[in-house]
Amino acid sequence: MKRIIILGSVVLLMGIVSSNAYAHYLWVNVDNYNPKTGEEITISLGWGHHFPEDGSITVDKIERIYVISPGGKEIPLELKSQKEGGLVAPVKMKLDKPGTYLVVAEKKSGFVTKTTEGYKYQSKKELKGVINSYWSEGSAKAVISVEQASGDSFQKAAKQRYQVIPLDDPATLKERDYLRVKVTLDNKPYSTFVYATYAGFSSEKDTFAYTARADKEGIAKIKILKPGTWLIKASDKMPYPNTEDADLYSFTSVLTFGIK
Repeated sequence: MKRIIILGSVVLLMGIVSSNAYAHYLWVNVDNYNPKTGEEITISLGWGHHFPEDGSITVDKIERIYVISPGGKEIPLELKSQKEGGLVAPVKMKLDKPGTYLVVAEKKSGFVTKTTEGYKYQSKKELKGVINSYWSEGSAKAVISVEQASGDSFQKAAKQRYQVIPLDDPATLKERDYLRVKVTLDNKPYSTFVYATYAGFSSEKDTFAYTARADKEGIAKIKILKPGTWLIKASDKMPYPNTEDADLYSFTSVLTFGIK
């Protein structure tokens, strides 16, 4: 009997991890990561598993979106919904000074629970027919270089517990160079796997071109395999402290940028 109970627990845990492994993630799309001064660009949000083209996310799931200028000034962007479906509408803007900008989109944190009747955004103790449940936190960033690389805005941390922070300005890199990133959890280095891909690499979901493991300092090196639009992603799951509310924490951080 004990063996059956243990086996059942293992199967249940595997089900939780497997389900979370394929959770949607958020990223920032920019139609031109290297614009001229004053040139209009379009910023939009991606949501799903297929970079760079997949679904979008609804306005009610986004906390805020903003731009950090080369001088460190925070510029809020207005969140508007499209006419159909309540999806976040693309934002058009002009960056009037040369240098490196950082776009940050912060997702609202909250419970996500899979039940026999589908997904619910509530803790598991409020629901029946629960299959698994997690507390979700995530953010996405994009680095934009206007004519030249300057400032350190690309290294600014979002107000999230878990994130990927670039240590090098992508605008200074070319094919075969390495981009160093640092993964942090609660402002401390965190060792985990970091995944990267570029637009056009694969049409399959959750398929990445490069994988690296962050060291004890939280630093991973991503080789730039070719020019184009890149995405770097880190995600982790860990036990949630109150198992009456959820089984796991689910953290995700995504970075996008362009390489000439």
